[in-house]
Amino acid sequence: MLQKILSLLIIGILSINQAYAQNERWFEVEVYLFERGHGHNQELSPEKVTIPNTKKAVDLISPLYSTDITGASLGLKGCSSNDWAINADMCDQQLESTKVSHSVEIPVNIASATKQYGRPNGPPILLSSEQNQFNDIIRKLSREPGNKSLLHMTWQQSMLPRHKAKPVRLYSGQDFSDRFEMNGQTIQAHQSELAIPEFNFLTASYPANTHKPVWKIDGMINIYLNHFLYVETTLHLREEGKKDLDISQNNINGIIEEHSKTVPFLYAFPLAQNRRVRSDEIHYFDHPKMGMILQIRKMEQPINRTNKTTVNVLN
Repeated sequence: MLQKILSLLIIGILSINQAYAQNERWFEVEVYLFERGHGHNQELSPEKVTIPNTKKAVDLISPLYSTDITGASLGLKGCSSNDWAINADMCDQQLESTKVSHSVEIPVNIASATKQYGRPNGPPILLSSEQNQFNDIIRKLSREPGNKSLLHMTWQQSMLPRHKAKPVRLYSGQDFSDRFEMNGQTIQAHQSELAIPEFNFLTASYPANTHKPVWKIDGMINIYLNHFLYVETTLHLREEGKKDLDISQNNINGIIEEHSKTVPFLYAFPLAQNRRVRSDEIHYFDHPKMGMILQIRKMEQPINRTNKTTVNVLN
């Protein structure tokens, strides 16, 4: 009798979860970013670099390529992509109390080591390279002179209304933080990379002025459902160049003189678009300096896979 009651309770709980999950609409998203070889047209870059706030974005890449140096000694377990999706604030606080080491260059192809599948009410999940479908498209684009791959990744996510949707963080390529700040200016002499941060044993943290990565391509993509699918991109492609700065200084007679000085500068070319798209169609987002290929594919809903598993368990 007790076993029968427990079985009914389990079935009831599963039914509630499944009913909620049936309201979800999951899709598979594949993105390919590439740089276009049109030379150094610095006029395409705005005067001021807008730095997007990526703290609330789901980060599927950092768990693959970042190493927590002090987390083990502080008893911290680190944040997975699931943790970032569920509790980004907690992960941000943990990062502030640890020192994180990352690769100096993130590869073009971002993928999990094995095949992955989303689960009901779960966060976006990174897929393996075997689950990609853009290989033929990438080969064709790579044959065109000047094109250079920037990033290729595929994930599954549930589509939510805009006010509930969380963007997915995208970044790859070289890290310029050893020479440049986020705003494109060169690092000052007193911020030498040779300086070793002093660990504060009272607060169990490193100082907050350590350099944050400045990636070749960096930003977010937000996909949400409002009767139709919409895609918002906030991406920056960075490129080294030179910039003329107007400098004012006093001469020996105390007269202010102005002159121009050419200095190294890291330009940031924005790809910011908001577009309505159709599922299963391949979409192209154009920019003079880069391009983005995107497809949002219909997929078997995670609830179906869960149902199969549940039936096997109950049987």
